[in-house]
Amino acid sequence: MGRLLSALLLALCHVPLQLLAEEAQGRHQLAWGWEGGYVNLSGLSPRTDGALGKFRFQDEGLVASRGFFEYTGRITDTWSAHAAMEAYDDNVGDIADVTEAYLEWRPVPRSATRYRLKVGAFYPRISLENTGLGWSSPYTLNSSTINTWVAEELRTFGAELSASRRPLRFGGAHAFSATVAVFTGNDPAGATLAWQGWAIHDRQLRLRDKWPLPPLPAFSPGNVFELQAPLHEPFRDVDGRLGYTVNLEWRYKRRLLVRAMHYDNRADPLALDDGQYGWATRFRHIGVQASLPGDIGLLAQWMSGSTAMGPIVNARNAVDLDFGAAYLLVTRSFDDHRVTARYDHFYVDDYDPTPMDNNAEDGHAWTASYQCAFNERVSLAAEWVRIDSYRPAYRYLGLPANAIEEQRQLMLRMRF
Repeated sequence: MGRLLSALLLALCHVPLQLLAEEAQGRHQLAWGWEGGYVNLSGLSPRTDGALGKFRFQDEGLVASRGFFEYTGRITDTWSAHAAMEAYDDNVGDIADVTEAYLEWRPVPRSATRYRLKVGAFYPRISLENTGLGWSSPYTLNSSTINTWVAEELRTFGAELSASRRPLRFGGAHAFSATVAVFTGNDPAGATLAWQGWAIHDRQLRLRDKWPLPPLPAFSPGNVFELQAPLHEPFRDVDGRLGYTVNLEWRYKRRLLVRAMHYDNRADPLALDDGQYGWATRFRHIGVQASLPGDIGLLAQWMSGSTAMGPIVNARNAVDLDFGAAYLLVTRSFDDHRVTARYDHFYVDDYDPTPMDNNAEDGHAWTASYQCAFNERVSLAAEWVRIDSYRPAYRYLGLPANAIEEQRQLMLRMRF
């Protein structure tokens, strides 16, 4: 019944529709909504192969894009529950499934240090863009390359403990926090960067989704390992090891936020479970958010890391990559209007000796976005994105290594 209802709602969304309801009475708050059905006019040149395109949509037309349901409820004075569900009509998994589900504990402060504990499945503390309801961005329709990958492959399945403090000797202007998380699963994270590359879109992988990867050349060097299954499951535990993240933050009033993070899933690159390999993935991340003169907002994130899978062949894993990405975003609101511009750069360096498996990539992207809120319930957004990329693996499928892709998107959003 739930699947049928979701399908009917998405099918009827010939205009974008979002329903938001908040029940403030009692001790529970319920926020729910269907956000989707937006006009997506996209022109992709010169490549239009849907399996390899870096956008979510490869064709022009009217698209029923997304629905979401988000719940937040207070259990006690210090415990609350949170769950988020996304709905997509793209034949990947069930129409509706969960993206986050966790409990949060905020004890009554007994000193200047405040603590917070999250237990469950949730996004790691990375994105500075995706701060809206349903992990959406208030700045653009499509996430940056960094946060697109976070939505595709990263989730914390475990516990996260944060401690924050605002020292009085600084007059309360500065705030410092440290966060440590321990998680299981997420062992196959890294395969998407290797065999698909960086992307720009708004699709979030749900916890049970199995993501189709692009076609891969049929090779098996020395017959020492088999290719990964064509359906990717980035949230699977394949080796029983625990991964961890460490996050440090500094805030200065409401003007500046600096965030630094280290991620390591500690996956065994030789582990294999039901066609899913362990990918030893680790990276460093730095993010900056600042308020500039003229009411201009600035966001910047940088990520650099490595991922490896398979046995050692000529002193390297069968797949052995370094990867990195960065973006700079500037935004300005004018009453009910907002304009945003973003520049992305991304790369993958391939170091393994495996023949016919060059996963190197280099590229950049430009994004320009405009949003207008007619009132609290109706808004309009228009966005243009251009991606220039070079990926030698495209030649394996008879495609040029250089690709230029553009997308123009218009979305009308109605809120209730």
